[in-house]
Amino acid sequence: MEQFLALAKNARGVSAVALIQEVLNHSNVFVFGELLQTPTIAELAGTEHWLYHDLLNIFAFGTYATYKERQDRLPQLTPAQLQKLRFLTIVSLATGSKQIKYEDLQRELDIGNIRELEDLIILAVYADVVRGKLDQINSLFDVEFAIGRDIQQGSIEGMAQTLEKWSDHCQEALKSIDVCITLANNKRAKYTDEQEEHKRMIEEATKQVTSQIAAKSTGDYDASAQPFGEPSFNNVQPTAKRQKMKSAPSLQRKGLGL
Repeated sequence: MEQFLALAKNARGVSAVALIQEVLNHSNVFVFGELLQTPTIAELAGTEHWLYHDLLNIFAFGTYATYKERQDRLPQLTPAQLQKLRFLTIVSLATGSKQIKYEDLQRELDIGNIRELEDLIILAVYADVVRGKLDQINSLFDVEFAIGRDIQQGSIEGMAQTLEKWSDHCQEALKSIDVCITLANNKRAKYTDEQEEHKRMIEEATKQVTSQIAAKSTGDYDASAQPFGEPSFNNVQPTAKRQKMKSAPSLQRKGLGL
């Protein structure tokens, strides 16, 4: 575009018209706002060449449907210009929706044949103005990317409002994230405190066991008062069976007169 902007500085009248035609036919130029603002091009609006200024304006901000509405008063499009304006129309539709129905594309592009429509979309993808996938089953074009188009002065206010709403949503999202971070930090601190308390209890129990073992080794350990004391059999009483076994021999001796 830089080379066309340089040429536009000195192009007037017929030369400006020829420059516009060259720009519209160029396969790699899809933005025209700067050219429209060039004084030599802008002054065409008040001359007999106004229709070329209007045509350039449609390529910058309009669609193929816009051209169709005013076709009788505008220059006829060349095949390259027709294809480019249809590309730009697809871009405009892609800006409004990430899934474009075939029927909407056919209506906006004035194409009755689905095969022709799909071929045009494929050409637009190769031109890198849009990227996406053709969903032939559902008759949709799934958009993944679309280039930016020129912005009219009147659209800037609406964009600013949209960006302001987006900024507000971002602020709300950040607040929610801050709340989540605070909750996570509190849980982490509580978990750390519980781990420290658990560690302290283990250390205290270890010290008690160690002191008991040390006391036992020095003879100061009172086994009867400790849960780890050795069992004592001093107070175990004989069972009835034992008593019967002890008395049996004496009865035998008496029977034998011993």
